[in-house]
Amino acid sequence: MLTQVAREVVTAIGARKRSEASAATANRHLALIRAILRRACDEWEWIEKAPKIKLYREAKRRVRWITPEQAKTLLAELQEHQRDMVLFALATGLRQGNVTGLCWSQVDLGRRTAWVHGDDAKNGDDLHVSLNDLAMDVLQRQRGKHPKRVFTYKGKPINWANTRGWRNALVRAGISNFR
Repeated sequence: MLTQVAREVVTAIGARKRSEASAATANRHLALIRAILRRACDEWEWIEKAPKIKLYREAKRRVRWITPEQAKTLLAELQEHQRDMVLFALATGLRQGNVTGLCWSQVDLGRRTAWVHGDDAKNGDDLHVSLNDLAMDVLQRQRGKHPKRVFTYKGKPINWANTRGWRNALVRAGISNFR
């Protein structure tokens, strides 16, 4: 019964998940349980009180960058369509999903700008991107390849960049732990 779900029960579920996976994964499960219990209490009034659920401490976010020399080596190992995506990402600072999903409707070449709609951005806010000369050169090379999407391979939109070709290029470039 929902009324029998106490802190100890949820803690045991978290401990079991933590023994199988990372703290972050266990926390996602615990957060879902906490959200359900809070809604059961606050909105649906099915229970009097939701138990307090503590999450596991997670490691600090990973910060990883490559040196300019590593970037040059990697670019030399990539196929042309991958090279252009990496150049654009380096020039703009955009995330993989924002680069692969970029549509021509999000680009204004005349004003040298691009934008990412909030529902496509990690933090949910609209993102304006000023385009430098390198980004503009990449976009000029992509013109006419596809009516909707900017980055394509053999005429089809690219949806994912972490391919076997990408991973093999990283190995050939001597770069590890990089996405």
